[in-house]
Amino acid sequence: DWLLRHMGKGAEDRATLVAVFEQGEDRLSLEPILSPYEWEVIWTRTCAEAAAAVRRTAPPIIVCDERFADGELKELWNELGKNPCPPEFILASRLADERLWAELLNLGGYNLLTKPFRPEEVIRTIHGALTEWQLARNRAIHKSAAFNAGAHISLKGDQELCLP
Repeated sequence: DWLLRHMGKGAEDRATLVAVFEQGEDRLSLEPILSPYEWEVIWTRTCAEAAAAVRRTAPPIIVCDERFADGELKELWNELGKNPCPPEFILASRLADERLWAELLNLGGYNLLTKPFRPEEVIRTIHGALTEWQLARNRAIHKSAAFNAGAHISLKGDQELCLP
């Protein structure tokens, strides 16, 4: 039900994606794939622009390339982690090797999209990421409600609750 309200033609509350690609051809490849779904896509070219967009909009998903002129993937990931309910992180690359998969998983990323982009893979991955983000948000809301009702919840380390 939530997905239907946030995706597709006539969605009442469109999901926002931040897309970070230095190369214009990546945007040209993704725009026709994403446009039928009426998602709000904020296109950025640098880590700094992406970080500002994430702070401004708190999107559920960020899709990005692995390299940026003004920073590294880890820097962008650290910025995303400051968000109380961080977006699902999807990395796009021409080379989906073991090193890149390991780095993505170590950072807590959601998935890897290979270039050139295949429409069915892009849409399936974004739908899955939106679903995962919503489930994580719902779990956090339920924990918060239980906590406010006086239930005991133990959090490890610096873990924060994602509030709506």
